Amino acid sequence: MELNNESKTLFIPLLGKAIMSKDNLFLHDPKAEEIISKIDYDFNSLKQSKWLSMFMSVRALIIDELCNKYINEHPNATIIHLGCGLDSRCIRVNQNFNIWYDVDYKNVIDIRKKFYETNSKHKMIESSVTDYKWLNHISSSDNIIVVAEGLTMYLSEEEIKELVSQINNKLGDVHLLFDAYSKKGVKSSKIKNPVNQMNAEIKYGIDNPKDFLELNTNLEFV
Repeated sequence: MELNNESKTLFIPLLGKAIMSKDNLFLHDPKAEEIISKIDYDFNSLKQSKWLSMFMSVRALIIDELCNKYINEHPNATIIHLGCGLDSRCIRVNQNFNIWYDVDYKNVIDIRKKFYETNSKHKMIESSVTDYKWLNHISSSDNIIVVAEGLTMYLSEEEIKELVSQINNKLGDVHLLFDAYSKKGVKSSKIKNPVNQMNAEIKYGIDNPKDFLELNTNLEFV
């Protein structure tokens, strides 16, 4: 399978969630278990520690809980999952949403289509996150949450600034839900980081939500 360096990192959280799900720890994710049993990839090459698998599962669980909270408070919400990889959040969370969009590179979506089906509530968009044509596929809605798990660190500050601006200009008032590295974490990643084996570069980090607010005057920290 032909994936770029950043896309190859999707196998790290996929394996972590599958391991923890199989051991019945933290996260129940049978889809991750299914994918790693069928996909043509040498997961032994990852040399992944159990601690990393635990971290990936806990991170996913926290974001799942926040998604569920938003969906419960905003029935018929629109969810946009940027850099979705092969993650199964679209079926793990409360299904009481209006529509769910999974967005990632074409090569990733090609693989994803082997394991997930599209329907009136689930759509897949083949696009780089920084190619803003994907925004033209999003139906307008009053309640939109944009989820970016394991994404911000691979973008430059200018790319994130433009991403936020494009989302705001096209979709208006939305909720952004994401995780981020600390600035020290970005520096230390050059020395040791699981993504180094994919030659993926960690670029962006924040030490305080105020750092992110500086990217756009319309941002508000909740």
